[in-house]
Amino acid sequence: MPQRWIAFLRIIVGLFFLGQGFNKLDWYPSSEFLRTSLDRYAQNAPPLTAWYQIHVAYPGIEVWSRMIPTGEMLIGIALVLGLLTVPTLIIALALVVNYHLANGALFSNHLIADPYGLLLIADLIVLTASNSGGTLALDASRRKKGTKGKA
Repeated sequence: MPQRWIAFLRIIVGLFFLGQGFNKLDWYPSSEFLRTSLDRYAQNAPPLTAWYQIHVAYPGIEVWSRMIPTGEMLIGIALVLGLLTVPTLIIALALVVNYHLANGALFSNHLIADPYGLLLIADLIVLTASNSGGTLALDASRRKKGTKGKA
């Protein structure tokens, strides 16, 4: 696949994360939005999800309600700009897996049907493996500057 298409996919995924973060700006003043979601997920939660919610999600809900939108927006900006692309993609993958663990979809057929699930995870893996910071990216311009100094 030509690198410009990989760059296009990286930018689209970046815009997706940016939009997701902006949609959660209401989470900053109050963790109630996240708590409501977790309460809904807890109703039929599989054992691993229930453990995760009890020991990780609920105890840190005040922090999570600010970290999630901040992380999504920073991931979006970094992917659109092509800045620190591989570390950003790894963090994005961890965020997506965290979401699906918290809502109980990670080990169910919901992961396949959810557009935020398997398709997004596949996009992130492809982008990580394909040098997606090599075209239309600040990473590429940083690499070019580094090689000019060595010549």
